[in-house]
Amino acid sequence: MDKKQIIILMLMLTALIPIANADIVSDLEIKVNEYNEISDSLPSFLKSLLGNEVIKLVIMENDGEDIYIKAVTENAYVTVYEEIDETAEIEETIVMRTNEDTVQSILNSEDPLTTFLDAKDNGEIIIEPVGFVDNVKFTVANILLKLSQLFGPV
Repeated sequence: MDKKQIIILMLMLTALIPIANADIVSDLEIKVNEYNEISDSLPSFLKSLLGNEVIKLVIMENDGEDIYIKAVTENAYVTVYEEIDETAEIEETIVMRTNEDTVQSILNSEDPLTTFLDAKDNGEIIIEPVGFVDNVKFTVANILLKLSQLFGPV
């Protein structure tokens, strides 16, 4: 996985992280659309590894309330992006948890990839695969990501 692939993956994940603030939600919808425009350029390996997911995003707002979002990717293209109720059963394959400040820092960063990876490494972003197959896929993806950080493109 080369740095371009990692950047595209990071952009996909950050494009899927919403906040209750209407201006930011609008900005993120634009980012999802921008991401979708380049999703065809993702390598087939990355598409098969991370491109077909049902993601439940849990964002803790600064006031302590949680926002729940359903995001669906098909062949790395975001096909569904909607706020859901906490109790909605969406058969998610990934649960991603973070807080409003972390999302803000990624969106406002000069280097969002590094900010995202640092937040993930520091536990500010938690990605939890659901089920055995998704656990294996994410274990492989994390190993490749770490190797590419240490040695360059894998």
